[in-house]
Amino acid sequence: MSDRSPSPGRAARRLPGGPALSRRNLFFLGATGLAAVPLFGAGGLTPASPAGGLRPLGAENDVLDLRDFGAKGDGVRDDTRAVQRLIDASARRGQVGLVPRGTYRITASLLVPAGARLSLNRGARLLKDWAAPVGLQDALLRNADLSQPISGVQITGPGTIGARDHSRTGVVIGLYGHDVLLRGFTIDTYAGGQAIMYAGDRGRVDQVTIRNSAEETGTGGIRVFGGNDFLGTDCHVESGDDCFQFVPIGNPQAEPSLYNQSIARGRFVGCTGTSTVSRFMVALLEFTGGEPGTTDMDASVTDCSFEQCSGRATNRGIVVKNSHSTGSIERLAFTDCTVDMARAADASAQEIRIQTDATTGGAIRGVTFTRTNITNPVNSTLRVGGPHISGLTFDTCDFVAPSGAAPLVAVVDAASDVTFRGCSFSGTQESGTGAGASKRVLVAGPTAPVTGLVVERSRFTGIGNTFFGVDVLSATGATITGSTFTALAGAATARAVRVSPEATNVVIEGNDFTGIAHAAPVADRGVGTVVAANTGA
Repeated sequence: MSDRSPSPGRAARRLPGGPALSRRNLFFLGATGLAAVPLFGAGGLTPASPAGGLRPLGAENDVLDLRDFGAKGDGVRDDTRAVQRLIDASARRGQVGLVPRGTYRITASLLVPAGARLSLNRGARLLKDWAAPVGLQDALLRNADLSQPISGVQITGPGTIGARDHSRTGVVIGLYGHDVLLRGFTIDTYAGGQAIMYAGDRGRVDQVTIRNSAEETGTGGIRVFGGNDFLGTDCHVESGDDCFQFVPIGNPQAEPSLYNQSIARGRFVGCTGTSTVSRFMVALLEFTGGEPGTTDMDASVTDCSFEQCSGRATNRGIVVKNSHSTGSIERLAFTDCTVDMARAADASAQEIRIQTDATTGGAIRGVTFTRTNITNPVNSTLRVGGPHISGLTFDTCDFVAPSGAAPLVAVVDAASDVTFRGCSFSGTQESGTGAGASKRVLVAGPTAPVTGLVVERSRFTGIGNTFFGVDVLSATGATITGSTFTALAGAATARAVRVSPEATNVVIEGNDFTGIAHAAPVADRGVGTVVAANTGA
């Protein structure tokens, strides 16, 4: 669209009682303005700086004010063209586009070119006022050409972006580009699409709040669908669907130019939120509209992490799933994270789910959970299942008996080299409607063999009558060492470990069975089992 140039007398706006609003002034405006950049140490956001970092905001040019481009900001008249002119001028001139206080009604996608920089003042709102189908092509703010990455785009707060109501459906922000910064604004009111979809290298989403989502699937929070070195920090998401996501696009028809992108070295740090319908943290390689093996997807998610994130979810808390890609989810880490599942329905589900599909042949490898817990579980706390899953480590994690009808706490199936180190397992629900009900605790290989299971320095409490702390049904080379086992008070038939005939070469050594009243704390019917140096045996 053509540019409407501001008059000379309005080029440098003055705040009430304040100095001229130059780029230098804007640098320090607002509680979450641009003052905190640069963002990536030596690396930065645009290639214009000598170090390849963010181009500093100097005083050599004044900012561009949206009102000088014809915007009314009354929430009634259509400001789409004015906002588009501001965005285009910002990119072309290398100046910051200021969106002052007001409600700017938008009725079509705003196309964001490389280098565009928008700053939304407090009280400013970009109001989406049309219904769009799900997809990046109809996002409120998006690339003009989704096949070409854009660089150096910045959208900063503390203003807001969102729909008039939940009938104005569609993705809010959909960007594919490098060195993109989204910071300090709020997405308020949206439905029928993600709040933020992003792919590219060195993207940063910082201190963004997302709220008032429709309570439905498909209305998610922040989805990274491709690229390297993403960083999301201190964001808060209240979404219907998944809150924080590393999920490549798996539908080859939906966004052909962006389908099947891999993700590497992405991080969510210090993020919080609630999913009212679905999950809190996910890493997925899937195509929800197609059967496994029906696409040529080979994308991977590697070296990504969730750190110090806490929130609530409704249908599973954490999911790591590869059902459609021949690639892998590899070296994924959850560190110091917590998900409260008190709002979940009592259903045949699991609060942490790690899953592959045999048809596709893709893998999950090297996933670690460190001090990461599910609180108030209603369903089984953990389920690992599927071929090509290996190298899982749970370090200092708590596995609590569910309050619902689920018969067990944690199960590992068809996986190899799974380690539980310094973990706590409770076999009896301690409070709530299910208080006093005992569950099977840690079950290995109920339907398919597990190889290389390790349980070390872990604690098992509340083991109920007829149950076992570790139930080795089908496993090869399992090791249970340095752990303590305590039965529920009065549970005379509770035992520490069972080794079934289908299990081979299990080692049970150096454990403390003094909390087990049964005369034979180990029920061994396996082949080649070693039971040695245990106390209370």
